[in-house]
Amino acid sequence: MKTIFKAFILLMFSMICLEAQSQNAKRLTPLRERILQAKLVEIRRSLNLDQATMQHFRPIYIEYEKEISGVNINNQVRLMRANYDSLTSEEAERLVMVQLENAKRLIDIREKYYHKFKTVLTPRQIVRLYQTEAQIRQKVMQELRRRSMGRF
Repeated sequence: MKTIFKAFILLMFSMICLEAQSQNAKRLTPLRERILQAKLVEIRRSLNLDQATMQHFRPIYIEYEKEISGVNINNQVRLMRANYDSLTSEEAERLVMVQLENAKRLIDIREKYYHKFKTVLTPRQIVRLYQTEAQIRQKVMQELRRRSMGRF
């Protein structure tokens, strides 16, 4: 009887966890959409784009963002947080190789979209776009750090 009860409790706990993950995934999509819209507003302001240019730029940038977000940056975090003393040579090599692959993918994506961006923006505006993205990332990281400080 105890075994059945424990199995039932474990099953219920698993179902609750799966439901919570499902709800987080549903919330994540609108959050990403809001972040993307905020980025587009900031980019438009920073590059001083008119309405017509923005209409051509927007779908290209949204496509670019989807590809960039498809690259798993967690591997970079894993590499930077790895305990050097506890890694075997094979684990270290695997971490470095995965990080290099991600870097190559990011470069390929940026090169591909540079040519697409050039159909709408000048090269100077593209440089400003990359600078604006870096500033946005920095602001987001600062905000995340600020919010996480309150949790501890």
